[in-house]
Amino acid sequence: MVGISLLLIVLQQAAASPQADTATAARHAFEEATGLFEKNDNEKALAAYERAIALDAGQAEFHLGRCRTLARLQRHDEAIASCGDAISRNPDLAAAWLDRGHFYINTRKVDRALTDLMRARQLNADPYGVVYHLALGYYMAGDFAKAAAEYEACVPNAKTDDNRIACSAWQYVALLRAGRKDDAAKVLDRTTPGVKVQSSAAYLDRLLLFKGAKTEEDVAKAMEKDNLQLPTIAYGVGVWHLLNGRGKSPRVLPESHDAARAAERIRFGGGVL
Repeated sequence: MVGISLLLIVLQQAAASPQADTATAARHAFEEATGLFEKNDNEKALAAYERAIALDAGQAEFHLGRCRTLARLQRHDEAIASCGDAISRNPDLAAAWLDRGHFYINTRKVDRALTDLMRARQLNADPYGVVYHLALGYYMAGDFAKAAAEYEACVPNAKTDDNRIACSAWQYVALLRAGRKDDAAKVLDRTTPGVKVQSSAAYLDRLLLFKGAKTEEDVAKAMEKDNLQLPTIAYGVGVWHLLNGRGKSPRVLPESHDAARAAERIRFGGGVL
C-alpha cells in the first residue's frame, strides 16, 4: 500500500510540473510585457502580452495589459474586445471597466461608455479616471449640465498638472454650454500660462485662447507639429469660434469654413479628444 501511495504522489507531481512550468513562463512573459509597456515599446509589449495569454488565457490582468497596449496603438476596437476578455475572467476588475469605458469614448460609443464607467465607479476604480471620462461622455451626449456637474469632482481628484488642465479645459466649455458663465470665468481665472504640462499642452492652449492670452494663430501652429493632437487642437479652436458666435474659421475645417459645424463634427468624428 505504501508503495502504491508513493507511486501516486510521484505521478501527481509529474503531472503538475508541466502546468507549473507553463504558469511560470506565462508570468515571465507578462512581466516582460509590462516592462516594455512602461518603456512605450508597444509593438514588443503586445507580442509579449499575447505570448503570456497563449500560455495562460485565464488571467484577467494579461488581457487588460493587452487591451491597454492595443489602445496605445490606436487599435481601439481590438482594445475594447480585449478589455471584455479581462472582464469575462474577472467581472470585478474595476480597471478593465474603466479602460473599456474610456476606449468606448474614443470610438464614440457613448451609451456603452457611460454604462461601463458607472460600473467602474461602483467598483471603486480610479476616481480621476472615472469622473474625467464620465463627464466627457455626458458632454459628447450633449448633456452639458450633467457634464458640468460631474467635472466639479475632476480637478480635486487630479494627480498632476496635466490632469488638472485637461479637466479644466473640458469643464470650461461644459459650463459655458450649460449657461453657467460666471462659474466658467472662474476656471479661466485659475489658469495661467506658466503651468508646466506635457500631454495637456493642447488643452492649456484651449484655455489660454478663451482667456485671450493666445491667438488662434498661436494655437493653430501646434497643428503642424503633432498629428496625434490635431483633433484636440482643432476642436478647441472650433468650439472657441462656436461659443463666441463666429461661424467661419479657415484654420479648423478649410473645406467648409464653418467653425460651429467643424467643432461638432470633430467632437463626434475621429481622433482622441
